Amino acid sequence: MRKNRIMIAIEVVLYGCITLFAILAFQRIEQFVPGKSGVKVVLPVFLVIYLSLFLVFRTSSFYCKLLFRQKNFIELLNSGLIRIGSHITIDNLLRESLDIFLKFYQGDKGIVLIIDDRIQEYISEKILTVNISEENRYESRAKENYSIFTFSPASISDEINARIQEALREYGFEKSKEIIILPVGEDKTKAVIIIGVSVLKGRKRALLFEETKNGTGVFLKHLSIVIENAVLHEEVNKASITDALTGLYNRRHFQNRMEQEFAKAKRADFPVSVMISDLDNFKYYVDSYGHPKGDKILAEVGLLIKSSVRDGDVACRFGGDEFAYLLPFTSSVEAKIFADRIKKNLSTHIFLEEEEEKAVNLTMSIGIAAFPEHGQTVEEVISKADQALFKSKAGGKNRLTTYREE
Repeated sequence: MRKNRIMIAIEVVLYGCITLFAILAFQRIEQFVPGKSGVKVVLPVFLVIYLSLFLVFRTSSFYCKLLFRQKNFIELLNSGLIRIGSHITIDNLLRESLDIFLKFYQGDKGIVLIIDDRIQEYISEKILTVNISEENRYESRAKENYSIFTFSPASISDEINARIQEALREYGFEKSKEIIILPVGEDKTKAVIIIGVSVLKGRKRALLFEETKNGTGVFLKHLSIVIENAVLHEEVNKASITDALTGLYNRRHFQNRMEQEFAKAKRADFPVSVMISDLDNFKYYVDSYGHPKGDKILAEVGLLIKSSVRDGDVACRFGGDEFAYLLPFTSSVEAKIFADRIKKNLSTHIFLEEEEEKAVNLTMSIGIAAFPEHGQTVEEVISKADQALFKSKAGGKNRLTTYREE
């Protein structure tokens, strides 16, 4: 805005100087060529000069404004590339990118629509939003009178377009005057950034959109690469703490989480229970059906355990057919209720159901110990839970036992 005012001021001063020059020129010529002859001589020359300068200034003004816009856009992209490069988590990365485009297009609301399931696995929401509250969701007008500018429309399939239209209606974009749609991803669309502009500030968005297409394309390609790297980082991190067969956490991560939760429990004085379970007679099924079927059974057990644990609990494959559970804010009495639920879910499930002749019903033995009731350290509580498990197995299997001193 300030730059526009400066350009207008320069233009006014320039035209004033030209006018003053013309007046002085008339006065000088009248001394030599009196009457209308002087006007006839000077006026055409003056008009030609005036028109030439007007065209030159207008052309210069247009390209100066264009250069200013390009400069601002390049500066924004450069700072944006630095900002998104500093984020490892996908959630923050996408929010930062949305914020960059909101500022550039002077948008007042925006969303990131997640398309790729690999990204969805590592973020907290299916749609990331900015400046959208619950009150203006699902609001719509009968008449849709907004303009849509889509970058690389060929990369948007019919299925993705349907999701975009649904999101526009759900998040109240029908109140916007202009909507900018920016798909992220080269070979495959990973996400779609949508910007809504409700207040037009005298800028020709269509022209701006065309002028900045190259820069926007470079930024979106870079963003796609950064997102892919972030997803790979998350996948490597997940693989390092996850058991590949069951999808549960591995023993190393479980030990680390136990150390963290026990430290918190000692500071805040809350109970933590640990359970260890073992599948009854699992070796018989492996010997009868072979290791591939045994692995399939273990994978199903992993899914059952995942569906049974609560948010905040940690379940892991402890080794072989043993599983361990970390239950913060849970006493041994409460853990027993939880253990009974898992045992029941397992005993009522039919494994290898698609193979009728080999369908399997399993049972589980469980041992329970808790901090601070049965021990003060991770090693003590694990040892006591393991002893309780041994008693469950020795007592006839398909049982759960809470540790008790002899």
